[in-house]
Amino acid sequence: MQSLADDVKAEGFRHVVLLGMGGSSLGPEALRQTFGSAPGYPELIVLDSTVPAWVQAVSDAIDPKHTIFLVSSKSGSTTEPNVLYAYFRKSVEDAVGKADAGQHFIAVTDAGTPLEKLAKDQGFRRAFANPPEIGGRYSVLSYFGLVPAALIGVDLLELMDRADGMREETGPSVPVRENPGAWLGAVMATLTKRGRDKLTLVTSPSIGSFGLWVEQLIA
Repeated sequence: MQSLADDVKAEGFRHVVLLGMGGSSLGPEALRQTFGSAPGYPELIVLDSTVPAWVQAVSDAIDPKHTIFLVSSKSGSTTEPNVLYAYFRKSVEDAVGKADAGQHFIAVTDAGTPLEKLAKDQGFRRAFANPPEIGGRYSVLSYFGLVPAALIGVDLLELMDRADGMREETGPSVPVRENPGAWLGAVMATLTKRGRDKLTLVTSPSIGSFGLWVEQLIA
């Protein structure tokens, strides 16, 4: 992933447009809003809508010659990313020609999906096959989240190290009184029994976008 990110940076790409829905897009969007792009790395745009005005706004914001498109779908057959791919593939072919268009596309999907085959048949720059046992909404620390994070210059080793730290703090061997995951679960369950059917998490402004993602995780 780091080697790919270095190549994309060196080749002067200015944008990475992620085409995905739900679990494929909300985690990366939280990372985008939290960390932004490191100096010299492209800007990430997450397109998880087929609303024509939104698609047009993304088209207007980018130059296809200098854009990498990340087609992200666990099943590899989700309608929306496939439609968006067809649309932007045409734009890239018009800009750079059919022979070079595939180098502007990267796929992230499970092994053996139609998208993995499409990536091979149409000459994608890379195709990452994610472990199939990881559910889409929980996949931000797999290829679905780490590939877009790498492309915008997020330090993956530090990100994973911090995630490992929290995993250790919330593991089953940690006493309940010292376990923040157990505390959160207990609070949610207790309030539910008292008729509270809404959950509000108050965050620092720098991680305000976490709400977009955590809503799906809890749901």
